[in-house]
Amino acid sequence: MKAAIAVLLLGLGALIVQGAVARTISPPWCPDLAWLVVVGIGLRWPSFLPGVLLAVVLGYSMDLVSGSLMGQHALLRLVSYLAAALAARQLDLSGGLPVAIFVVAMTVFYGLATVTMLSFFVGAPWLGLDVLGVAFAHAIVNLIAAGPVISLVERVVARFSDDEVGRRPPMPISFDRRSIG
Repeated sequence: MKAAIAVLLLGLGALIVQGAVARTISPPWCPDLAWLVVVGIGLRWPSFLPGVLLAVVLGYSMDLVSGSLMGQHALLRLVSYLAAALAARQLDLSGGLPVAIFVVAMTVFYGLATVTMLSFFVGAPWLGLDVLGVAFAHAIVNLIAAGPVISLVERVVARFSDDEVGRRPPMPISFDRRSIG
């Protein structure tokens, strides 16, 4: 429980810092720190359901402060969390290069999904190659910020995990001749 509260506060803090930085740096060059926290939760959170709840709460928080379609960021953050959690459980994303490739791919997907949702619900026109250029620029910026943010999430999860330090591990069950007969 402590880890969930600490990571939630980290995500909300990242959202505040991201909003402050976005006032001075134009949006494609401003890293999406709160989204990187969600990706970090997906990559490093030990259990599945609390991570889903954290991703949705952080997504709705982004919806409240961004002025976008209500539920847009919550849905996309949930999809990002699910992709990160499934990738972390199926692939070896322990090194820097695999995580970098994953962050770049998911940033481009997130940007294209945002534009697609806006064009579907609001009727905003597609911008063509400009959208891809902005998405790749934003992916490079997120790539630069991904390492520190994901390692911070990992440290917060490790620091505030609910595991008891003094608890003894269960005794292994051994099947030898003495235990059978």
